Amino acid sequence: MSYRMMVAIVLCCHYLSAFSALGMPLFLPIMLQELNAPLQSGWVGLLFILPTLMTAIAARYWGSFADTYGRKTSLLRAELGLAVGFLICGFSQSLWQLVIGLSVQGLFGGTMAASNAYLATSITDKNALKQVLNFTQFSARLALITAPIGLGFLVHYYEVLSLYRVLAILPLLALLLSFLLKKDVIKADNVSTSTKTTQLPKASTKTKTKTKTKTNNSNSNTAKSDKKETQHSAQSLTSTAFFANPYLFISVLQFFLAFCMVATFPYFLPFAKTFGLSTSQIGQLYAMPHVMYLICQLLYGRISQRLPATSLSLGFTVLASAVLLHLTDYLPLIWLARMLFGVGMFMCYQSLHAQMADTNQSKHSGKIFSRYDALAKWGGVLAGLSVTLFVPMFGLISPFVLSAMMAVIAIITIKMYQEKYSNIV
Repeated sequence: MSYRMMVAIVLCCHYLSAFSALGMPLFLPIMLQELNAPLQSGWVGLLFILPTLMTAIAARYWGSFADTYGRKTSLLRAELGLAVGFLICGFSQSLWQLVIGLSVQGLFGGTMAASNAYLATSITDKNALKQVLNFTQFSARLALITAPIGLGFLVHYYEVLSLYRVLAILPLLALLLSFLLKKDVIKADNVSTSTKTTQLPKASTKTKTKTKTKTNNSNSNTAKSDKKETQHSAQSLTSTAFFANPYLFISVLQFFLAFCMVATFPYFLPFAKTFGLSTSQIGQLYAMPHVMYLICQLLYGRISQRLPATSLSLGFTVLASAVLLHLTDYLPLIWLARMLFGVGMFMCYQSLHAQMADTNQSKHSGKIFSRYDALAKWGGVLAGLSVTLFVPMFGLISPFVLSAMMAVIAIITIKMYQEKYSNIV
């Protein structure tokens, strides 16, 4: 199978799997009405984050599963898990059956991490991997565009829960297509028998060099001085461990980005209804950031050289500005805010994917991308819980304020990193 065919199949399968998983949560308030469930606002936020929470809990286990039994096997597992979860949701007759369906969807899903792990194992060139990781986000954004708009029209004619039964066909189709992929080879050294953790790069090469130099000159130092120097080195290593560990630092920034985005999702439907929009118009407004993401991605070849080196910091700045612009009562400015939100997402993801490609270890790609995706899921969980708590107290604008606050925290974190290292994210 050719390289292009392999990438095309993975991206197509990811889109088919993401269509329902990313599009249906927008209509959770309508699902609760169909089930005659309590319509308190808290239920919307809790159900919205439930699949995300389950995916975050299961991520480390599926990462080890992928590195042990193969990334293709893990991808097939994720697609089948989504299909089963959708069917349970589609046949739900009560709130608790819907909870079970969403839980199964989260526990046995995780197609983003599974797809990225397979691609990272199959692609060794860093530039090619960076581009492909961008396109997995492209497929996710495409799903977030087409699903709300398409489903927004369908909910006028069909019950929302019944749509789950039909949409289960999509991950099953992805499952069939994934069987065409070449099985990745699991080498003996891919699974560590001595430790269950991924061997990450050391915190600081300079620290090692200094330590060796001090060891060579130990005969000229007193025992007391050696002890103090050793303690100082240990403290220095501990204080910089967070920033020097590339996987941890990138994953934490992914956490911030996920929080910024997800905080604005669960209550967007009732927020947009305050402007007197129809369901289909709300779907279009909801999808606008992802439209902008796709436009920026398609133009990326032309504008990549013009982006500043601190594009991640600037991306979070744009995100903060965009979410605060949602606080206006003027609808045209809301549309502008949605467009700026998409530009900010694009800039953040471009930088994160470049860093992931530079630090990728293909033999541990299952664990690496599962943990990377898990922190994104935990960011979504925390965002969902936060807005569930604050919306009843402070209203529908509170999610946008929380999102802006997290973006500012991310910018401060990046600035702290810049002060310690010259290879700025």
